[in-house]
This record gives sequence, C-alpha cells and structure tokens, in this order.
Amino acid sequence: MSRTSLIISILVLGTAEAGAATFEPAPYLAEPRVDVLTKQVANEQFGRDLFGDPYATVVVGNVDVYDRFPYLEARYFQVVSDPAWNRILMGEIGQGVSAFDGTASRVGALKSPHGLATDGRGLIYLADSGNDRVVVFRTVTEFDRIRLEPVYAIDDLNDPYGVAHSDNGTPFDAGDDVLYVANTGRNEVRRYALGTSGATLTATVGTLGSGTAHFAGPIAIAVGRHNGVNDYNVYVSDAHNGRIVQLRDTGSSLTWIGSAPHGMGLVTSLDTDHFGNVYAASPQAGRIAKLTPGLVPLASFAGDTRRPRSVHVVFANVTDHRSGSQTRAGQGSAVVVEDWAGHNGLRMLDLGVEFDGAVALDDQPAVRMTLTDNANVVAEIVDPANGQTVARRNTGLLRAGEQTIRFSDKDFVAAWNEGDYRVTLRATSTYRSGSTSRVDVPIHLSGSGGPAMPDHLVLLGNIPNPFNPSTTIRFSVPAGAQQPYRLRVYDVRGAFVRELASGRIGAGVHEARWDGRDGNNSPVSSGIYLYRLEVGAHTLTGKMALVK
Repeated sequence: MSRTSLIISILVLGTAEAGAATFEPAPYLAEPRVDVLTKQVANEQFGRDLFGDPYATVVVGNVDVYDRFPYLEARYFQVVSDPAWNRILMGEIGQGVSAFDGTASRVGALKSPHGLATDGRGLIYLADSGNDRVVVFRTVTEFDRIRLEPVYAIDDLNDPYGVAHSDNGTPFDAGDDVLYVANTGRNEVRRYALGTSGATLTATVGTLGSGTAHFAGPIAIAVGRHNGVNDYNVYVSDAHNGRIVQLRDTGSSLTWIGSAPHGMGLVTSLDTDHFGNVYAASPQAGRIAKLTPGLVPLASFAGDTRRPRSVHVVFANVTDHRSGSQTRAGQGSAVVVEDWAGHNGLRMLDLGVEFDGAVALDDQPAVRMTLTDNANVVAEIVDPANGQTVARRNTGLLRAGEQTIRFSDKDFVAAWNEGDYRVTLRATSTYRSGSTSRVDVPIHLSGSGGPAMPDHLVLLGNIPNPFNPSTTIRFSVPAGAQQPYRLRVYDVRGAFVRELASGRIGAGVHEARWDGRDGNNSPVSSGIYLYRLEVGAHTLTGKMALVK
C-alpha cells in the first residue's frame, strides 16, 4: 500500500438552519476551505493528482451518542474507485488516505474497478470490471486509519459495472443479506445470497433487448429503502434504452415492475436515501436527478457540476449509548464524483426540502403542492392586513411528491370574514440539520366564521422545530372560567431551564416565545428540550430541538 496525506472533511452532519434546498452545495475541504476537491486543488495543496479518473464512492459511517461529554462522536471513512489507475483509495474523513491495488493481496491486482456498495456491518463490495468479478472486502479501522481485507470474490461475471447491497430490512443481521450485480456485459441483473465465505446465485433477469425483462447495458443499480432499511425494490439504469427499470425481489426471483424514461442520456449511478427516494447521476446531461420511489421526478441539480458520474447518499450506524439502541440512518448529505479536472472532482451536497408548484384550492379551503423530500409540514392561513393567523394545521410527516392539505373547522383559531388571505407553508427537513423551507400562497375565503373551541386543553406544538435561535409554542385553552397556568422549559434530563409564562389564562389560542436562553438570560447549548404546560389540573408536555 502507498500512503499520502490528503486531508478531507465531509460535512455530513451540517447544522444549517436557514432556507433549505433540495440540493445545497457544502464545503468538501474544511481546512483550507475548498468547495470542490479538484485535480487543480490536489496539486496545489498536496503536490499530486491523487486520482487518475475517479468513478464511484461510498462512505462507511458510525455515530455514537452519549449522555455526557463528548455527547456525540462521528467517524466517516470514504472509499473511491479509480479505474484509470486500477486501484481504490480510502481513508477517514479528515485524515490520511491509503491506496489499494490488490497486487500484494490474495485477490490479486484490480483491473478497471467501477461500482461500489457498502452495508451496515462495514463490508465493501467492488465491481472489479476488468477482472469480470465482484470483490468483497472487510473494513478494519484503527483510530484514523482504515484498511481493506479481501474476504472473497464472486466470479463468472462479464464486465460488471454496478453493485448494490440489501440488508432485507435487518441492517445488523447478515443472515439474509443480498447483493445485486449489474452484469453489464451480459445485459442482465443477478441476485446473490451472501454468506461469510462466498455468495450463491439465486436469481437472474434480463437478456439483450428493449422490452420487458430486457436490458441494453445495465450499468448502475440501487436498492429501495423505507425508514433507513432496505425494502424489496431494485432500480437499474438501462443505459442504451435510456430508462430506469424497477424490479421487485420476491425472494426467489426478480420481477419486472416497470420502467421510466429519464431523458438524461447515460445514467451511470443510482442510489436511494433514507426514505427510498432515488438519485440518478448523468454525466451527459451534467446533472443529478431526484425521483420518488415510484420514479416520479422531484428535482434536479446542475449548478457548477460537470459530468457527474456518481452520487452516493451518506448513511451511518447510529448507536445511542443512553438507550443501547442501534439504527442505520441517512445523514442528509450526498457525495458526488465528477470529471477529475481543473474545476471539478469530488463535491458535497446537503439534502433538504423545497416546495414546488404550490397552489390554493379556494373551495376547500386547501392547498396542493409538491414536496421534494419527506418533511414535517405546518400550514397557516394568515390575514395579510394584520398578520394574524386564522387557521393552522400541523400535518406531521408527509412523503415526497404531490400532497394536498385541507383545512377543517377545527383548524381555525380566529374569526374571519370573506376575503383574500394567504397560506404560509413551512416544511422542516427530517434530517439532523432541521433546515426549513417556506412558501406563501394566496387564497380566498368565502363566508365568515370563528374558531371551533376545543373541549379540552390542546398543545399546538412549536414553530420552527428544530429551531435556532427562537421558537414559538402555541396552545389552545377550552371555554370556561380563567384558570392558573404555567409554561416551563426543561432539559432532556428533566432539569429546570426557564419559565416562559404564568398567571391566569382564559379560553382561546395562546402562544409564548422562547429565545433559547435560560433563567439567567444565558444561551443554552444545542439539544433536545421539553416544555411543560400546566393549566388548572391538566398538564401537557412537548419536545423541541435547538440546533446551532
């Protein structure tokens, strides 16, 4: 192995709180700050090219959460294939990088390595195209170093370009793991059941052609996801037919579900995020497209990218030592591999949410829009004359794609008359950054009316959530005589932080603002906080997150 001194800092746990975007460029090198790692930057900073022509990348991530300092530790190791120099590069994000070409290993020299995949147990799967095989590696990490130990190879392939791993819904159980291979040279997709020392071919689909169950150059492949774990959807880039094919793994066969033309020329990379949305990279079109799990287009990124050939959504194993739980979760970032040139190379994108095509349906009242990512959405009807909120609906989590929010009588919190109003939509990303997006839509209300008073105490939540630097807590008190009340903030351990309001309160919708400071007017640290509302004999508790 050769060793170089590349310093990389991938910001996979960004904390942007301002406006969100589906794709938001993020710095790739922290010190010195460099947005894109290019051939030019590599020569200026490190005195060498680093890559001949990088093709694909994966990130092996681990996040540990504690109940005391340092509270959160995150380590990310990146692996990049380089078919031009017949090797792969690897290293911890922010530390040194090693090169592996296989010449001194049990698997022998690599030849034109392309597609990469990883799993929740630290294994790496490499499409060693020129050797007509897939090589399986075990990652071994020591502090800031990583090395690859070959485990076995899957042979009898023909120029495989793409690989995708499925945990079959159990990220940390190896017993049901599956590997899918885009066996490009034979125009087919293969399914292998994975073992500790080898793999067993269990299903094959595809022959040369353009119709159902035919491929013409399957070059990239990805597995669907639901809440972070794999489901039974398999997506294939059918290169020369210009389409993305959706397959379903039945356990004994690969069933053809359908296909969608993409109009982007050659798509060389596919991946899926925490919620199963599909990402496709096209060097010919010079952009990255995002689609729903049903392959309905959501958004695209072009920006300054040039010939992006690979997009990889970063995942990590998150271990919460406070509860002993372990999950596999998307981290809200993607790594892009482009042409290795003067102004292009490897870049980072933060993943967020936007509204697209929001329109009001006056006769409902309702609003229809498209979300570019899963998000928690709050919709408010506002009187533009005085800024008063007359209706509010907290939808909870909505999936990416077209959605309709309808207001009911119980959503109205103030009196209104017929006239022109606006609907303010706020979407909060489910990723740790908690970034938000907002759009205002005009709406006309007919007739008149007033709020439908609840028959019990109701917490309406806080907006925004997560927040920085302040948030507003809203609640509704039922009809009746005034009662004593108190609204207090506590930290996640139950320690008192600050009292926001107290006294006596009557029926109606009320709110209180918290500016993220304690009772001594000192800023508190990032974290989860609880707010407890006491009205008469009733107590309700809510949760909010401060992200700095």
